[in-house]
Order: sequence, then structure tokens, then C-alpha cells
Amino acid sequence: MRVYLEYGLLFLYKTNKNNIMRIHKLNILTLLAVPFFLGCNDSLIDDYISTIEGGQAGEEEKVPVEVLTTYEWPTEQGQAKLSEHYKVFVTVDGEEEKEIQVLQSDPIVEKEMPNGSIGEDLQAAYTKQRSFSFVPVTYDPSQDKKLTFRIESIDGYSSDNVQISPKSYNLSAQGSGASVSFTVDAANKYIAVNFDDPRNIVTVPVGQGGAGTPFDWIKDMICIFIDPVETLKPNPARQSVVYYSKEVSESDLANAEVIYFKPGYYNLKTDGARGSMINEHGGLTITANQKIYIEGGAFVEGYVLRRNYGDSNQAVYGRGILSGRQYRWQPSNPDRLMGQLIQAGNNAVFDGVIVMESPHHGIVPTDNATFTNVKFLGWHCNNDGLRPGLNSKIYNCFIRACDDFFYNYTLDVKDCVLWPAFNGSILTNGWQYFDIGGSVLDNIDIIFPEWLSMGNNKGLIMSQNEYAYNPPVGAPTTVLRNIRFEGKIPGFVNLKPNSDYANYNPSTGVNPNEPAKIPLASKSELGWMGDILLENVSVEEQVGDRSNGMKTNLITGAKTVGNTNAPIVKNDPTAIWWVKDITFRNVTIGGVKITNENKDTWFRIDATTTQNIVFE
Repeated sequence: MRVYLEYGLLFLYKTNKNNIMRIHKLNILTLLAVPFFLGCNDSLIDDYISTIEGGQAGEEEKVPVEVLTTYEWPTEQGQAKLSEHYKVFVTVDGEEEKEIQVLQSDPIVEKEMPNGSIGEDLQAAYTKQRSFSFVPVTYDPSQDKKLTFRIESIDGYSSDNVQISPKSYNLSAQGSGASVSFTVDAANKYIAVNFDDPRNIVTVPVGQGGAGTPFDWIKDMICIFIDPVETLKPNPARQSVVYYSKEVSESDLANAEVIYFKPGYYNLKTDGARGSMINEHGGLTITANQKIYIEGGAFVEGYVLRRNYGDSNQAVYGRGILSGRQYRWQPSNPDRLMGQLIQAGNNAVFDGVIVMESPHHGIVPTDNATFTNVKFLGWHCNNDGLRPGLNSKIYNCFIRACDDFFYNYTLDVKDCVLWPAFNGSILTNGWQYFDIGGSVLDNIDIIFPEWLSMGNNKGLIMSQNEYAYNPPVGAPTTVLRNIRFEGKIPGFVNLKPNSDYANYNPSTGVNPNEPAKIPLASKSELGWMGDILLENVSVEEQVGDRSNGMKTNLITGAKTVGNTNAPIVKNDPTAIWWVKDITFRNVTIGGVKITNENKDTWFRIDATTTQNIVFE
């Protein structure tokens, strides 16, 4: 496969031993809409080509593409749920207005307690008052026809100040009261609409979760997901495609290159086990090189497993939905049913799908994964979002996580919209000693953040690491650039050692609660935290938390001297775990640029355990 750019057009060439055949051309804008092409493996590029090539050598066949594609979802009792709070209508460039289905995800707060009884998640009293409505569509802006969406509140939420986020989209709301509209002319947009009505607010009081001020969470959330034209599709003429049904056999699933879910409702658990392919709980296992395609209009309940950790070239893609709502969160059970809703191996691809309501973590492949146009929605406080390994790419995704969004594994994250729930950070350096770092996050909108306090794991970037942690040798600097926070937050920097060190018994040097969890480092193992650049970061409002006032951004290492709870290194009274080499460049809070002269208004920086903390 070869790719060339000629005269502003992208040409794809397929080669064989006899000739070179130009099989298609794409406007360069299309390339920008699907940036994963150049990083995908050849088989997935061939899947794309198979949807557009045709005729004889040299012919160029263009597949007709609708300006707007909407989806009909299965909405009988127990299937996809229609929104109880919103209606959405769309007009294509002045044509007749059309109502489209709005789906709803309800909060899930149950968890299994250590004794096996059923309890509730943190902040459940507030979470279970809420809902999340959403509308997924696909849009081709190349035909120069704009879309106008109109959102109507069924509950009669009325406001003259309807907020449309992200603000960087520069969309203006038209109308007022219980109906508002806006017009878009581009895809890759994830648009949240907030009717700022007192009836549409859940107020979390001072003191709850460490909050130093009341926080108003949106009660009934709604988002419009505008995906680009779908380019990666299965082709039964070139691939072994098996269409899933209750009757499909284990052998058919095992031999499929693509397991295809057509529009409709599927419950892999109640449909019944299929040997080694689908277990009794509805876990679908894919092997190396296998793919799952969930077509728009397909609603699948179940979860996805990899056969082996070393599997490669797996994919989950399409415009459909995978939900884990039927499973219970089991945080204290070492034999829990699952650790994540989707597992995959190396070089995995995730494109277009909506993954929601996981009982634990979200999508967890190993290294070199590619995510594009993925939408993730979590409710539990252990709902990590996308957890790929080293050198993975995450472009044009929407994530509403209720724990850490990303681990700092040299990721390339661009053009995403993130909605943090009450727990977790955007980028974490982890909780242990694993040497990770070197990610780049660029052009990120963080909307309606719900952090009540910094705790031990909130913020744009946080560390909760053991003393043996180091940034990886030879890894690039971790960069957070062009980051925009809309709304108020307690803080955004939370760099420190693991807080469980405070539980050490100074006479024994162990944690009486979890003695094996946080081992001390030896002198040769002692590490440090840092090598971070924050550039062009804007925060609308920082309010601090209950204990620290406005000075909630925390940068502190640790030392043995004066630390009565935890030695840093046994028998070394001079040991220091440094946090160092961190640069803040054009960082603003409430429109005020943070400088060395005013940093103490918003930051707590321990001068005795930090080095080279720079404000430019």
C-alpha cells in the first residue's frame, strides 16, 4: 500500500508484481478527518479500500455518501432507552426538520461490598439523580450543507442562557426557553448543551467529598455526537464476515475475520454461551487479527476479551453501542468478573463505537493502539476511560470517565472533548513504581468538570507513585498543551508521592493496613517525579478545596528529615524523593497569567523537595 499527495488530493495506490494501480483519490480534508489511516495496519487499510474500489484498473468509483446519517435504535422494553428528558430535531441546510432518536444512559451506582452484600458507589446520593442523553449522527460536510440541531427539553427546562460546550467550537445558541438550536458545518464534534435552569441542577454541598464550595452538577445531561463519514467497513467479498445471531456457532465465530452486529438488540449473556468464544457471562473472546464491527443502530450488551495478552491487530469499530450495564461493579473482589469492558492486544484499532456503562475500567489494549471517534461513558468511581499501553494514538474522542482518563504511556492525544466526573485525573503517572511518561496531550477541551476536591488523584496531571518511580530514561518530556477548562475546579496539578506512605509505622517501616502495597525503595532504587511542560492551559475558575483554600495545586516531593510517619529510604536520613523540572508556560486562571511572583496564590510548592519549577 502506498499513499501519495498530488495537487491537494490524497491518492491511494495498491501494488502487485505486475503493475501499480491508482484505486482512489480523497480530498485532503477527508484525510484530516481520519488521521489514523497512516498509522493503521495494512489489513485495515485494505478494509477501507474494499469499500471504495471498483471496476477495472484506473477507474475511480465514488460511493454515494449521505450528508447526514441517523440511526434507528432497538427501543423495546429492556433494550436501548429513549431519552425521557430531551427531543432533538435536525435540518439539513434548510430542508424539512426531522426528529431523530435520543438515547439515555441512567446512572449505575451499585457495587459489591467486601462481605458480598450490595452497597452504593461514592457520591451515589447525587449521581443517581442524574441522566445522560445523547444523539449519535454521521455527517459529511464536504457537500457544503450545514446542519441545524434543535434541542427541546421535555421537562420544560427553560433558560435565556443556554450553554453550548466546548466554547472553542464557537457555536451560538439560537432561541430561548425550553427549545434551543445551533448550526454546525464540520464533523468530529461532540457538543454538550446545558439548560441552565435551577430544576436541571444537582447541588453538592460544602464538605461533601472535600468540597470547599457548593458544586452544581448538570442533572440531565445531553450531548450531540457528530462523527465523520464512516470509512472503515467490513467487506464480505474480501473478508470472512460472520453476522452475529443467537444461532451462530462457536466454530463460525472462531473462524470469522469480522464478527458483524447488524442493527438490532443483542445480549451476549442471555443469548447463551458459545464454547470458547462466548462465556456464560456474555464475554466475547477475539483472537489475534479478529475484529468486531458494530453497525450504527446495533445495541450490544456484553464485554470483549482477548485470547492472549500477546494478541495483535484486533479491532472494535462501527457506529453502534457496547454496554456493560448488566454487570455489577466488584471493587473488592479479586475474582471479579472483569477488569475492563474491552480488552485487546497490540496494534489494536477502535473507531467510531460508543462504549458505555462499564462496571470497571473501559477500553484496555496493550501497546500501539489507535482510537478515533470513540465515545466513552462511565458512572462508577473506578471507570477509567481509555487505558492503552506505549505509543498509542487517541484522536477526536469524547470521554466521560469517572476515574483516570489516560495513563502516561507515551500517548499522542489530540482534539478530544473530556467531561470529568467526580473521581480521577486526566493524565495519571500511576499509583506504583512503573516508570511511565512522555505523553503529549494537545487541543483538549475539558467541559463541566465535577471534581469536588483534589484528594489524592484528581487534576489535569497527577502522581500517586511509590518512591522507586522515575520518568522513563530517554522518554520525551510529558507535554500538556492547548488545554481549556470550562467551569470551576479545585485545582489541576497534583504531583506528590503515594499518600498511603502516611500510614507507615515509623518504628517498623510498614503500612499496617496494606504492608505489601507500598514498599520502601532501597537507596539504589530511589526515583523522582517530573519532566513536564504545561503550555497554553486556561482555567476559568479555581476554587480550592475545603482544607487548602485556593492553594490547591500541589507540587511536593518527600524527605526523611522531619517526616515522622515514613522514612524515604531505610537507614538514609538525607534521602529526598524530588519533584522537579516542571515548566508552566502561558498558564492562566480566571484570565490571570501565572507567574513566579503570583504563583503562591494558587499553588502549594514545597521548596525543600522540589527543583526547577518554572513559570514563564
